[in-house]
Amino acid sequence: MTEHTEISDQQLVDDFCSGDASAFNAIFTKHRRRLRGVARRYAGNDHDIDDIMQDAMLKASTKLDTYRAESALSTWLHRLVMNAGYDYLNHKHRRETPTIDAEVVPHDHNPALGYDPAGSVDARIYLQDALAELAEEQREALTLTDIAGYSIFEVAKQQGVAPGTVKSRRWRARQAIRDAVERAQTG
Repeated sequence: MTEHTEISDQQLVDDFCSGDASAFNAIFTKHRRRLRGVARRYAGNDHDIDDIMQDAMLKASTKLDTYRAESALSTWLHRLVMNAGYDYLNHKHRRETPTIDAEVVPHDHNPALGYDPAGSVDARIYLQDALAELAEEQREALTLTDIAGYSIFEVAKQQGVAPGTVKSRRWRARQAIRDAVERAQTG
C-alpha cells in the first residue's frame, strides 16, 4: 500500500482501482471540506449533509473506475454530490413522512425550527420594489397598520382623514403589492 501524502488525484484513482482501499479514504479526506459545502446547499441540517455525502461517496466508490479524467476529479466528485443532493431533495418525501398521528415531529420536519437565510430574498426584493412604487399615503397606511401595528383609528387621526380612507388606502396598497409581486415572479 502506498503512503498518500502529496499524491495526485489521478494516482489516487489508479491506486484505488488497483485494489488499494485506503486510496479512496485519501480522496475523500482531500476533497471532503469542499464537497460538504456543496451538500450543505441541499441540506436542512448536518444529518442531511451526512446522508447526501454518504450517498455521493458510495456512488463514487462504486463508479470510480468509470472516471475518465476529462475533468478534474474534484469536478467529477462535485457533480456526484450535486446529484445526490438533488435526489435527496426530490425523493426525501419517499423516505421520511411525518404523520399527524406521530407524538413528536422531528426537528428537521418542523418548519418553525428551520431557517433558510436565502429562501425569502427574492420575495423581500419584490416587496421592497412594490412598496417603493406605492403612493406615499398608501405606503404609510399599510406600514402603520400592518407592520407597526397601529389601529386604523390611530392612523386616521395621525393622517387627518376618516378611518374609511385609511382602510381604502391600505386595501389599495395591498392590492398593488400583490399585483407587483405576481408580475415580478411571472415575468
